[in-house]
Amino acid sequence: MGFPIKLNWVLQYDPEEHLEVGRVYSFEKGGNRVFPLNAKIDLISSSRTAIAKIKIRKYFNIEDVTSGEYEIVKIYTDPEKSVLTNYWIENE
Repeated sequence: MGFPIKLNWVLQYDPEEHLEVGRVYSFEKGGNRVFPLNAKIDLISSSRTAIAKIKIRKYFNIEDVTSGEYEIVKIYTDPEKSVLTNYWIENE
């Protein structure tokens, strides 16, 4: 018997709000996932555009859903977005 779970070192999610450094936001994704807690990872959109550097503060799994909270550490500048977006697209 097995349990499908993904280990993620990036949060691919489309935030609906204007983002602010230091603020905490919620997320919810289909599937069960594991994230590193309090480690800096990238927030990218569903189209793989780099948005910000974040820290996952907490998350939990219920059947086929992962929910949690992340804190914005840094919002990427346009040159940073360009380089990182290319990286995430190339490594899809």
